[in-house]
Amino acid sequence: MLCLIKERAFSEKALILPEIKLEFYMSLKPLFVSLLLFCGVLGLYSQTYQDSPADFFISKKVAMDPMMLAPGFISSGMNESSCSMSKDGDEFYFCLQKNTSLSVILVTRFVDGFWRYPEVLDLSGDYMDASPFLSPDGKYLYFASNRPEHSGDGIANWNIWRSQRGLKGEWLNPELMPFSSANGNELSVSVDSSGNLYFCADYESQTITLEKDHLDIYHVALLEDGSWGEVVKLGTEINTPAVEQTPAVSPDGRWLVYSSARVDGVGSADLYVSQKVNGKWTLARNLESPVNTSGYEHAPAFSPDGSILFFTSTREVKIPAKINYSKLKKWLLGPGNGSGDIWYVRPSSVFGGN
Repeated sequence: MLCLIKERAFSEKALILPEIKLEFYMSLKPLFVSLLLFCGVLGLYSQTYQDSPADFFISKKVAMDPMMLAPGFISSGMNESSCSMSKDGDEFYFCLQKNTSLSVILVTRFVDGFWRYPEVLDLSGDYMDASPFLSPDGKYLYFASNRPEHSGDGIANWNIWRSQRGLKGEWLNPELMPFSSANGNELSVSVDSSGNLYFCADYESQTITLEKDHLDIYHVALLEDGSWGEVVKLGTEINTPAVEQTPAVSPDGRWLVYSSARVDGVGSADLYVSQKVNGKWTLARNLESPVNTSGYEHAPAFSPDGSILFFTSTREVKIPAKINYSKLKKWLLGPGNGSGDIWYVRPSSVFGGN
């Protein structure tokens, strides 16, 4: 009997020690969890962003159905448009606009493993600036602006400007492109890897003030001696009596995407695509749903490798169910409120062709 009591006492003591250890370990659980999460975040940045900074913006799941670009970081509900990404994926430029009173170029850069919060580009902010476009080699930044060429100039019109990257990566004072017209307005520039440049202009409006109803798409080639050729209006495969605007040429020069406000469109303005075959552009076709909506689609742009097509859309996200004031305020002031956000899609899923 005594032996059984001793054995039972020993067993109970043996059970007490593990319980004490367990309580001690459980008290350290929050610390271990925090440490694991911290290591996971570091691993995420080093494995994903360090290898390809653009992965922060682009989901590998994107295909035919457009996805909003970086909600809350780029797309914020404040009317963002006209974006351009650097070839290394470590710079992202876009435009922020408010009606006709504000149009500035913003930039976010990938520095020390993190994307910096967007800031107004140094060369922007004093005038109306729009449509930033990084050349495929990253040496030039093209954009449209109503800034005067010389102080004291008269009525300001929109022209295409270009800034060269300095030795330290900074953008030098921009220069007016030599083919820009003092009697018209040019907007939305895009350049392929061969230097062929596309833009939209209201040259046929016969007024110096911007007339968006007269916008058509034009092309100018970069010649072998580094000069620019003659400005040529694209044919009826692209231009129609309707508005044609915001062209984007693929890096290889095979595809041209632009916005047009045609009566047979899906919405108030749709995206159209044309393919260059044997040196000629095919008849452009509507990209239809789900790219185009009842809203306003415009300002397309290709990623440097041509695998992603960005564009701006005023489509609205669905109003949350069981709405209350907090949810309503978040929806009205956030991305997807219809003011204009940047979306993206995979061209290979929506273009067709070869």
